[in-house]
Amino acid sequence: YVMLFMANQNGVRRIFWGWSSTGKNFQFDPTPLVWPSDAGQGHISAPHLLKRNNTCYVVYHGDGGDMHLTEVGNSFDRKVYLGVFHNSLSGAPDNGRAAAASFGSDGGVQYMFYEAGQRSATTIAVARAV
Repeated sequence: YVMLFMANQNGVRRIFWGWSSTGKNFQFDPTPLVWPSDAGQGHISAPHLLKRNNTCYVVYHGDGGDMHLTEVGNSFDRKVYLGVFHNSLSGAPDNGRAAAASFGSDGGVQYMFYEAGQRSATTIAVARAV
């Protein structure tokens, strides 16, 4: 089992991770898995783990309103920043902010569900892979 989470360390939000063989008792790495500076951001949060192409990635959002992608590898021993994963739309539904991605598939079609819009005026948006 793997857990990704955001922690506020000295006033800066970073992505951390933990692991467990039982899913009940976790060990946590005290060193951030992903740093905001990797993505040119001041803060990052809402990590989501993706496994594709025989490797693992972390999708997260930054304080600039976009979602970013970092490859961490299957053993979480890599840190390759791959850039902006989703550039938030200036208009609806994003209105300059896309955050907290989650992924699923149905009938072979992949979907991304995410928080769209500025805080206190958010909606849930759905993006479909083409």
